[in-house]
Order: sequence, then structure tokens, then C-alpha cells
Amino acid sequence: MLVAQTVRGTITGEGGEPLMAHIHIHELGKSALADLEGNFSISGLRSGTYHLHFTHMGYKAQTLTVRILEEDISLEVTMPESAFTLQALTVEANPFKNGPIEQSQTIDVIDRNFIERNNTGTFANALEKLPGISTINTGVGISKPVIRGMSFNRIMINDRGIKQEGQQWGADHGLEIDPFDVDRVEIIKGPASLVYGSDGMAGVINIAPGATPDPGTLNGHLISTYRSNNHMFGHSGMLEGNHNDFIFKARFTAQDYENYRVPASQFTYAGFVLPIFENRLKNTAGSERHFSFSGGVRKDWGKSTITISRFSQDAGIFTGAVGIPNSYSLRHDNGHGIVDFPRQDNTHLKVISNTTVQHKNNWLEIDLAYQANRRREESLPHAHGIGPTPEGNLALGLFLDVITGNVRYNTRINGKHQTIVGFQSQHMQNRHAGFEFLLPNFQSTQAGTYYFHEYRWKKNLIVNAGVRVDAAVHRIREHRQPIYERLRPTGEYEQRNPEINRTFFNVSGSSGLSWVLGDDHNLKLNLGSSFRMPTPIELATNGVHHGNFRHEVGNPALNPERSYQADLNYTYSTKRFLFGISPFWGYYDGYIYLSPSGRFSTIPGASTVWNYRQNNAVFTGGEVKTEWVLFSGFSLSVAGEYVYNFNLDTRLPLPLTPPLSVLTGFHYTLPLTSQAFRDFYTFVEYRHAADQNRTDRNERSTAGYDLVEAGFGWESRIGQQSVLVQVSGQNLTNSFYFNHLSRYRLLNLPEQGRNISLSIKIPFRLR
Repeated sequence: MLVAQTVRGTITGEGGEPLMAHIHIHELGKSALADLEGNFSISGLRSGTYHLHFTHMGYKAQTLTVRILEEDISLEVTMPESAFTLQALTVEANPFKNGPIEQSQTIDVIDRNFIERNNTGTFANALEKLPGISTINTGVGISKPVIRGMSFNRIMINDRGIKQEGQQWGADHGLEIDPFDVDRVEIIKGPASLVYGSDGMAGVINIAPGATPDPGTLNGHLISTYRSNNHMFGHSGMLEGNHNDFIFKARFTAQDYENYRVPASQFTYAGFVLPIFENRLKNTAGSERHFSFSGGVRKDWGKSTITISRFSQDAGIFTGAVGIPNSYSLRHDNGHGIVDFPRQDNTHLKVISNTTVQHKNNWLEIDLAYQANRRREESLPHAHGIGPTPEGNLALGLFLDVITGNVRYNTRINGKHQTIVGFQSQHMQNRHAGFEFLLPNFQSTQAGTYYFHEYRWKKNLIVNAGVRVDAAVHRIREHRQPIYERLRPTGEYEQRNPEINRTFFNVSGSSGLSWVLGDDHNLKLNLGSSFRMPTPIELATNGVHHGNFRHEVGNPALNPERSYQADLNYTYSTKRFLFGISPFWGYYDGYIYLSPSGRFSTIPGASTVWNYRQNNAVFTGGEVKTEWVLFSGFSLSVAGEYVYNFNLDTRLPLPLTPPLSVLTGFHYTLPLTSQAFRDFYTFVEYRHAADQNRTDRNERSTAGYDLVEAGFGWESRIGQQSVLVQVSGQNLTNSFYFNHLSRYRLLNLPEQGRNISLSIKIPFRLR
């Protein structure tokens, strides 16, 4: 146990060299920087327990837990050398915030530099470079993350401690996250339901705010990007400051893009072969406008902030995705930047309050939020076989309001024991509008409480265990849809779904360990039993989901899912070599999924019927990654992933399973120091995706493909001003290929062709 009023110390490398490392106190959001001799001092700390994170480029991140009472203390921190950038990042997804070694789950951490180098237009696509992460795409600009073959309501997206709620059940509903407004991401793979809730069955993506600015500073940056495939121009500006521990951060982002290009001249829809004029998909242009503002205080008792953000997207829906297209409707009438019918207008407003308060020697964390998601799909009524309607051109409106409250109390009993007691609650209300129907009006209330305990059995062996209780109530209204004949209402109605009232209750738990063997080996094991309640979408949907090209039908009789999961992770890490392997296994009792029926829908403009079904299933597979620094500045990386699943009832694979994929990369950094070129780097990456022939009944198989990506970047100095430049190219060979998870694959539409990206970033400091 460490006791102090002021924490001071010295930070050195293994060879004794002093390090100007960065020190961050998680609970207070307070930071300090060691001097040239590696010395640091942080004063004015109240009695309590704090977690100090030490980071420095070229060294492994270190974490110390400090118990402050009445005496000063002097620390000597030694940081092992590492040539791997991401090992300089701390892990805070651990509920106890005490470092990556203690965490028993498989966690990847990326920062703003990684996201900016891999930004291809959406936040989800930037994560694809990590093993075990893939995306479901609907054209360009709309993508959703997939962890180990699972997505939608089995993955939680946490933004500043709050679960993002934005119609995540739909593949054509992208994440309402500004990719420029993400400073740090932690991806937890495997069962994470205990602390985060039942939707964390496959994993959790935590979006954490960046470090607060130092006192008396005012700085920011400007970023401009361009992408050649769809002539996308993006601009983002950020300004942040700290005045006497009153902190603020503001950002505005604008993106505009035209119809995107594909290496194809035709596609197939409902048996018809149709042209793609000029190799560009009509009506895939769009624009985005996002803003966020965060303000608050950081004091010795803790910190409190309020963040207001609004994501806005106006995008066209490919004409071939709605109704029965013809050659005339696919022609480019007024240029490539026009957003015409059908179109979607999405906005997502979030108001988030985050407060951390010291209570005696412990910490109380309170997160409160309100979210308003507004999704409007507009189309011409006659294209759907109906006449003029009171709703005008509003085909489908989904208006979701969500109120969330989370409370956690972290207690450090002694040097070996820590506990967390938490409570989470959420109330959501969905309202339907428009002349089409997909999802009824409903209200849903969920609440859960959990207890989590960590025990440091030995210095190199940490174990944890916890239990959770959840309850939920769904109140779903009956919906009766008007029937039209020859574009005229008949006065009759069809019941799309009955009134449904369901109540759920569950107890679940998990346990894990982290064992450090020597200085280079770390073995982690996590076992869990998770629970997921069927959502109102799975219970009651009944309509055409145009972005998915199918008629989806829910099942009011669905029961909750129960999973039994095991996740193993072994890592071997030296200064210049890193190897990690993460096998996983899970048995799912009553796994809920959409299955193709092979029947065509009777609704105009629809394709086949897909039904929500429930069967027992097994998921297994794993990820392998290795990095090797061959010589100074030059590294080789290989990352592979594979998912195998099996429906125990049908004896077939589950639909929409990603194929085996291997990503190989070469990275080279030149330590140039001239004014024109500083820190020059270049990279080449090659991805091989195997054939996916393991498909469900009535699901198409997909041929494998190979992609090449390359790029380079540098920093230039113009006087005292720094300018960062990056150039990269995706699908450089302009390959014709299908992504097995892409919804446009059902139309025989390939992914976008060659794309050259340019990014310029100008950081500035006003004081």
C-alpha cells in the first residue's frame, strides 16, 4: 500500500535512462509530464485510492495503484522498452483501471493516430485493421462493426460510458459516430455482459474521451481529407482549453461525397440484368454535418463534464435497392452529387453527463444521458404500389428516445482486494411514422445490478469473479397497415404484428484470471455465462427492410438467449517481437438470428422473406497476431482471424459469417529531421480473404479476394507551424470482389474500386 499527500518520483527505462514520460491520474483526469531528468511531482491530492498511468513512446505502458493518506511518497518507475506503438497505450476498459496485466479479457487499444491513419470515411471501417473485427457494409459511408462473427444487438458501442442506441439492429443503419471525434477506443472481445449489460455478449467497443488539456492551455487542430473514389471532401476543426481547471472541447465536422465507383458495368436484381452507367451507383451521394461540445470542471474531489453532440447525415439510397428498378431510373440525370429519392435523413442527438466523485477512500462514478435518434427514409409512394398518402414522401420514420443512468462504486479494500457494485437502467420509446411499416411503436425498460470482485492472489496472478441480475419489460403496440389496390386504399387493414407484452429476468456471471509468467509471457482466461433478451425488433418486425433487400418477420414467441463462453489469450512480448493468440469457444442456447426462408414476399418492392428464428448454436475460432521489428524503423506484421459456427438444430452454418482473413503489413519509418520532411513513414498492406462456402440454407456463397493498400506520410515545418500530411490508396488493383457481409452482395454489386485518400492536419496552440 502506498501512502502520500504528494506523489513524486523518477521514471527511467530499463537501462537507467531518464524518460520524459506522461503521467495521467484516471479518476481526476489530471496529467503531468516528467522533466528531462525523469522527475515528476503531483501535489494537492486528497486521501483516497488513485490509478497512475505512465506512458512514453517506445516503452510499454505502466500502471500503479496509489493509496493516499498523510505522508509524501517517492516512486521509482521503470518502463520496459518496446518497439510497438500500441504498447505505449494504457487499458482503462478494465473496471478497476489498474492496467492491462490485471485484465482477464482480450482487449485491443487504439488511439487517434491509428484512427486517422486508417480513416476511410466511417468509424467502424477504421477498426477493420484489428484481428477479429470486420464490418457489415451498405455501400460507402454506412458500416457496422462485427466482432467474431456477431454484430447488431450483441455488440455494445459505449460512448463516454453510455450505450449508443441508434437502430443498431439494421445493417443499413450506420453508427452515428463522427470518426474525427474519437480520441481513444478500447475493444473488448468475448463475453463482457457482466459489467456492461446483456448486449455485450460478443464484445464491447468503448469510445473514451481524450486526456483533458493542461491548465492554462488553449489548442486545437484542423483536418482536411479527400477521397478520389466518390470525390469526398471532409473538414473537421477542434478547439479545447483549460482555465483554472474549467475545461472545454468543441468540434465541427462536415463531409460531402458523390456517387461512388465500382469496377462493374451491370448488376442483377430479381433476375433482371441492369446497367451501371459510368461505373457509378446512382444516388449514393450524401453529406454529413456533426458537432460536439464538452465542458466541465476538474477538481481535487473528482471531475464532472457535460457533452452535447449531434450527428447528421443526408444520404441517398441506391435506386436499385428500393422497388423494381429499370434502366431509365438508373441513369445519372443531374450530376453525381445530387441526393434524390429514395433517401435517408438521420440525426442523433446525445446529452451525456459524466461525474466522478471521491467518497472517503473510494470512487463513485455516475453517467447520465438522453439520446434522440431520428431516422427518416423518404421515397415516392407510387414506387411502392400505393397512391398519395397523408405522410407525403415519408416512407419510414423511426423516432427513438432513450434515457440512461449508470452508477458504479469502486472500493479498494486493501492491497489485494477490490470490488465494484454497479447499477444500470435504461428506458426507450420508439415511434413509427410513414406509409411503410417495419417496426411498431414500443416502450422498453431495462435495469441491471452487478457485483464484481478482483483478488491479487500473488504478485503475478490476478483472479476476478462477479454476478449480475437483469430485468426488462417490453410493451409493443399492435400495428394494422392499410391495404392498397391499384394505388388506391381499399379501406381494409392487415395486422402486421399483435400487441406484445413480455417480461424477462435473469442471473448471469463470469470469472477470469491473468497470469504473468516471467517478464515476457502473459496468459489470460475468461469464463462467462451471458444472457440476452430478445429485442422488440426481433419480436415484432414485419416489413420490407430495403437496405437489406428483404422482408423481415419477427417472432413474438422468442425466448432469451443463454450463452456459455470461454476466452483464452496468450501473449509473448519482447522489445522487438510480439506474438498473441486468442482462441474462443461459446455455446448458445436459443441463439436468435435472421434466416432466409427461400420464399418471395407478397409486398410490392420486396425480395425474399427472412424470419427470426431460434436454435442452439456453437461459435468457435480465434485470432493470431505477430509483429516483428526486423531492424530500426522497419516492421512486419501478420494478423489472422477465423470464425466457425454451427447450428446444432439445422446442422448448417449460421448466415452472414465472415470468412477466414489474413492481413500482412510492412511498415517503415525514417527518422528524417529536415524542415520539409520529418518522421517520414510508409506502409504496404495485403489482405487475403478466403472463399466463404459455409453458408446457411438459401444463402449465397462468396468467392475469396485479395486487396492491396499502401500509403505514406510525413510532418513538415513551416516556421513554427507543424503540418501533417498523409497519402494512402485502398484497393489499389481495382479488384472486383464481394464482401460476404455487404448487403449489396445480394445484388451482385461489388465493393468500391480504387480509392486514393489525402489528409492534411494542422495542429495549433493559441497559448
